[in-house]
Amino acid sequence: MFNLRTFSTILIVILFLVSLGTATAQDPQYGGTLVFGAESMGDSFDIGFWHGFGGVHVIDTIGEGLVRADFENGGAQPGLAESWEISDDGLVYTFHIREGMTFHDGEPVTADAIVRSMKRPINPDDPSYIEGMYMYGNQGASNWESLEAVDEHTIVLTLMQPNATQLLVFSRPDGVIISPKALDEYGTEVGLNVSAAGPFKIERFVPGQEAVLAANEDYWAGRPYVDRVVIRAYPDEAGILAALEAGEIDMTLYAPFTSVPRLQNSDNIRVEVGAPLVNLFAGANVAMAPLDNLLVRSAINYALDREVLIEAGLNGFAEMPASLIGPLDLGFDESGREISVYDPERARELIAESGLETPIPLDLAYENNRFWPQLAELIAADLEAVGFDVTLDRLDTGSFWGKVGDGQTQLSINQRSTFVPDPHGKAILMARAGAEGSQTQHHALQAADELDALITAGISTADPEERAAIYQEFQALMLEQLPYIYIGYLTPPIFVNKRVQNVETFGTAGGRINLRGVWLSE
Repeated sequence: MFNLRTFSTILIVILFLVSLGTATAQDPQYGGTLVFGAESMGDSFDIGFWHGFGGVHVIDTIGEGLVRADFENGGAQPGLAESWEISDDGLVYTFHIREGMTFHDGEPVTADAIVRSMKRPINPDDPSYIEGMYMYGNQGASNWESLEAVDEHTIVLTLMQPNATQLLVFSRPDGVIISPKALDEYGTEVGLNVSAAGPFKIERFVPGQEAVLAANEDYWAGRPYVDRVVIRAYPDEAGILAALEAGEIDMTLYAPFTSVPRLQNSDNIRVEVGAPLVNLFAGANVAMAPLDNLLVRSAINYALDREVLIEAGLNGFAEMPASLIGPLDLGFDESGREISVYDPERARELIAESGLETPIPLDLAYENNRFWPQLAELIAADLEAVGFDVTLDRLDTGSFWGKVGDGQTQLSINQRSTFVPDPHGKAILMARAGAEGSQTQHHALQAADELDALITAGISTADPEERAAIYQEFQALMLEQLPYIYIGYLTPPIFVNKRVQNVETFGTAGGRINLRGVWLSE
C-alpha cells in the first residue's frame, strides 16, 4: 500500500542529499552581499515589541545576548558571556563577560552596560523606557530578586524561584543587549537606532521595506564572511518567488511550498529542508459552543486526514503530529501520534454521542497568506464530511489576531515557532495567565489549574529526567482535553541560491536565522 508519510520522508531526504551534493568544496570566502527575502518588515527594531519575522531576522543578525541557543541539541552556548556558574539550588547565576568587546557605536561591552540594557523594561526612569514592552516578559524579570554587575566583567543574577529556562531565554531576540550610549542618545526611538554587539550592524533602514546591514569588523567571534546583508520585505509569496528566480534575493523561508519541484530543477537554486521546530494546529475556543464540548473537539481531531493535509496543503513538508511538544523537545512523547489519526467513523460516532443536531455550524478562521488558505479548505472538507457545516473566515493578519484576542473565533488555525529550544516555550501557551487572549480561551477548561501546575513544575525543575516526565504528563493531559487539534510539525523548505554556503538549518527552520558563518562562493 502506498504510504504517504514514508514517501514524504524519502522526498525530504532526497532533497537534503541533493542540496548537499550541490555544495562547493571551496574554502570559505570573504565578501559579497546576501539578500534575504522576508514576509514583512516593521517600522522599528525595538526588541521590546514584535515587528514580524523580517524585524526578528534583523535583530538576530545584528544582536547578541548573554548566551546563544543550540537548536540542534537544546543547550546554551556562550555569547557575550564566555562562561557561567549556577548555584546548586538553581537561584544564583554568575556570568563572566568576555573582555575587549565593543558595541557597534564603539562603546565597550561591560557588565554595567549589559545590566543597564537588561533592566530597561523594569526601570521607568530609563530614558528609553516605553510602557508595555511585552516581549521582554519572556526574559523572566518578574522572578529576578536582583541583577548586579559585581565588577567590570562579572554579573550576578539571583532568582526568587528556580527557572530551568533562564539561560536559554537570554538567547531570544528580546535578550539582545543594546548599547547604553544608544539608549541615552535615542531614548524611546532607540528601535530606529539599535546599536548592539552582533556580527552585523545597521547601515541603512527603510521602515516597512528593508534593512541594509554591514559586517562588524570588531565582532568578538571574528568578522563574518559576508560584507553586507540586505533583509528586504515583499508583499506576498508570488513577489518573493519572482525575486528568487530572478536572482534578486539569495535566501528566503517564504517562497510558496508549491514551487519546490520547479526550483529543484533550477540551475541556480537549491532547497534545504529545515528541522521540525514549528507546530501547526487548530485552536478550539473551549469557552464557546460547540467547542466547549469535548466530544465535538474529539470529533474534529479524528475527522482530519493529516496525510492529505501534509501532502496537499504543505507539499509534504511536515511530519505527522503527536502533541503540542515537538519531536526535538525534551520529553517529547511520540505516542500522541496514535491519537492524531484519521478515523471519520469515530468522528461521526462522537458527534452522535454529543447529541447535537447535524450539520453542526462551525466557523474556521485563518490568515490570508502562505499555506493557510489551502489548509483551511482541506480542513473544512474533512469536517463537512463527518457532520459539520463550516464557514471559512479568511482574514488579514491584523484582523485574525484581533479576533482571536477578543475571543471571537471558534476554530482557528495557526502555528507555534521555536524561539527557544525548550518545551516550556510551547507549554506556556496553556498558562492560565494568558488564556483569555488565546485561540483556545483555555481558562474555561476544568483542567486549567492542573495544566498551570504542570507548567510551573516544568519550569522550576532542574533535573532533565524529571522535567521530561513532567512534560510527558502535560502532553497526555493536552491530548485528553484537546484545546489544540494538531496538524503537523512543519519541516519547512529553505530556499537558497546555490552560491550561498554553510546555511544553518536548525534555528532557521524556526524563524531564527543565523548568518554568522554564511559565505558566498564564486
